[in-house]
Amino acid sequence: MIIKKCFFTFLLSVGLLMSGCSGRVELNELLIVSAIGVDIKEDNTAVHFQVVNAGGSAGGQGGAPAGASGGAVYTYSVTGKTVYEAVEKASTILPRKLLFSHVTCIVVGEEYARQKGIDGLFDFLERNHGIRDSMLMLVAKESTAKNILTIYTPIFKNPAESLRNRVKQSAAATGVAEGVQEKEVINWIHGQYRDPVIQGVERVEFDNQADDTQNLQNIDANNKTFRITGLAYFKKDKMKGWYNTKQTRGWAIINSRAHEMFILSHKCNHSKGYVGSLIKGIKTDVTPKVHDGQLSYKINVKGKAILQEVTCKINVGSPKELKKIEFQIEEELTKELTSVIDKAQSKKLDVFGFGKLLYDNHPEMWRKYKKDWAEHFSDANVKTTVNITLETVGARVESIHEQ
Repeated sequence: MIIKKCFFTFLLSVGLLMSGCSGRVELNELLIVSAIGVDIKEDNTAVHFQVVNAGGSAGGQGGAPAGASGGAVYTYSVTGKTVYEAVEKASTILPRKLLFSHVTCIVVGEEYARQKGIDGLFDFLERNHGIRDSMLMLVAKESTAKNILTIYTPIFKNPAESLRNRVKQSAAATGVAEGVQEKEVINWIHGQYRDPVIQGVERVEFDNQADDTQNLQNIDANNKTFRITGLAYFKKDKMKGWYNTKQTRGWAIINSRAHEMFILSHKCNHSKGYVGSLIKGIKTDVTPKVHDGQLSYKINVKGKAILQEVTCKINVGSPKELKKIEFQIEEELTKELTSVIDKAQSKKLDVFGFGKLLYDNHPEMWRKYKKDWAEHFSDANVKTTVNITLETVGARVESIHEQ
C-alpha cells in the first residue's frame, strides 16, 4: 500500500514538472502589434498592422540600445473581404505570429468610416481575447489610416505611443481628457441608443517625407507630425461629419469629460487684445424635464478659472474688472455649448446621451419617445447655464505694461 502511494505521488510530481510546455510561444516567435489601421480598398477592407521592431532605433530616438538597426516599427498592409480574412492572409507574408495584447489604438480611414461603417470591426475585436477593449479609437481626417501609421515622429520611437500621448496632451485644446475608447463606442451604439463620436487625427503635410527615418535628423520637429482634431460624429455606425475644436470642447463639457484643465482665449471687450484663462474643475449637471408633452433639458455648468495672459489694457486688480472677465468666460463657454447642441439637433444626432438620461429619469416617457427619438431630440428645448469663478490672476496682479 505504501509502495502504491509512493508510486502515485511520483507520477503526480513528474506530471507537474512536464505540464505547461506544450503550448509555449517564445517571444522571438512573435510580432508585437502596437496599432491597427483600417481602410477601404475598392470593395474590400485593407488592414494595417504596425509592429514593433525590438532592435530598431528610428534614427536613434527614444534611447535605443547600442547596435540597434532598422526602424522602430514597420507597417504591414493586407487586404481581405473582412478584418479576420485580412488577419489570416497576413500569416502568409509576416515572418512571425501577430500578438495583439499590446495594441494601444485603432485608426480608421475617413472613407471607410463613411462608406462601410465601423460596426463591422467590432465583432473581430471583441471575439479576439488578446485585444483589449480599452484601446483608443481615432478617425483619420480626410486621409487614410495608413497615412497616419506610416509617420516617424520625434521624441517617441513608436508612432502608436506618440498618438496615445498626443490624445492626452490635446485635452488642453479639445477638453477630451482621455480620448474615446473602443468599449465606449460599442456601448453607445448597442447599449445606450446614442450616436457615437470618435476623436480625429490628421497628417500635417510638409515638403519633407515623414515616413523616412532620416527626417528625424531635422531640428524642425513640425515638419513630420500629425495633430489631434475635433470629433467625428456618426449616425449609428456610419460617419456623417466633423465637429471643430470649440464644438468638441462643448461636447466634452456636456458629457462631463472636461474635468481636466483646458485653455480658453477670448477677445477683450473695449480694447484690442485677448484674455487667456485655464479652466478647471468643470462639473456638469444635465436634467431632463417633460411639461405638457414638451421635452426640455437644463444644463448647469460650474467651474473655476486661472488667469494666464492679458494682452489688453485692463486692471485685473479691480474686482469689477474680474467680474467682467468671469462674465466673458461664461459667455464664451455658452457659445461653445450652444454651437455643438445646435449642430447635433440640426443633424438629429443624439451624441450627448440625452435619450439615456430620459430613460433613467422618466422611463415611461422614454418608451413613448423611443421609436421617433431622433425627431424628439431635434425638437427638444435645451437651456444652458454657465457659472465660472475666477480663482486667481496668477503670480502677479499688475501687468508689466501698467508699471
